[in-house]
Amino acid sequence: MNEEIINKYYRYLCGKYRSNQTRDNFLKFAKLFLKWLSAEKNKNYKDLKPCDTQEYKAFCLDHYKINGNVGRLNGINNFVDYLGKPELRVTVPKSVQVNKVVLSEKELARYIQGAETPLQKLIVIYQVDGLLRPGEFSNLRISLHDIENQMLYLNDTKTGDKSVILTPRMIKVYCNYLKHRLTPRYPEHNDYLIIIDQGSNYGLPIITTRSDFIWRQTKKIAVNAGFKRSIYPYLIKPSVITDGFNQQMNPKILQRQARHKNIQTTLLYDHSSDEMVKDYFNKKQEKIYSEFKYQGDEVGYS
Repeated sequence: MNEEIINKYYRYLCGKYRSNQTRDNFLKFAKLFLKWLSAEKNKNYKDLKPCDTQEYKAFCLDHYKINGNVGRLNGINNFVDYLGKPELRVTVPKSVQVNKVVLSEKELARYIQGAETPLQKLIVIYQVDGLLRPGEFSNLRISLHDIENQMLYLNDTKTGDKSVILTPRMIKVYCNYLKHRLTPRYPEHNDYLIIIDQGSNYGLPIITTRSDFIWRQTKKIAVNAGFKRSIYPYLIKPSVITDGFNQQMNPKILQRQARHKNIQTTLLYDHSSDEMVKDYFNKKQEKIYSEFKYQGDEVGYS
């Protein structure tokens, strides 16, 4: 019975949402909820009562972090709205801004150096220069690369912004990767840029069911680079944006490449730490210290 409603719900999601990632997340959270409902309450979706969704909310809050629960509980609300039972909705906690320990400029360079194969080099540069999200790699097509005008077009994005400026490094790794790219197993996949080069999915493109490919490649690259800490795709983007701010890059440039509609979204990705602030001023004022020392003073003032 759950399988039947899930199939119907998926068709509903396909008609409502353009983003594959959005559809996949809503479907995943609905499946998890129904699994919990069956195991813990011995119920199916037809017998749902407000106390059930409230108990599930309490379960999520006890077992998962707040920011993860924002998606989980929004997923439940979307599902019960689909069922036509808005009275089953739950309140969703506000997300908490977390000051991630992002990669420094040197660590980003080290991460890039960890890429060994042409495919890995394409992945890291598209992450760093193109600020691509993991799910967007499956939307890369050869035909959507306009090298002459330095534009990369995307069919399906989270924000709806459909183009990325191709940097010289992106063009270089793209052209090099094409020389080594596998011939797809099936002709209908000829336009997909990334073709998996190992394992049971050899010769196939990245699609929704293989969306963890970029995560696994990121982990491999980090290991190659000698990182002991956890490195994952969603750490790269805030690291690059934070480094851009530290390098005094125009925020509008960062906003454009990140494809954020609002500059405030870009600013949320700035995770400058106290050590970064100290390092910035120490480097910037080192010359001032040497040029403006007055007799008997440690630091000179103009």
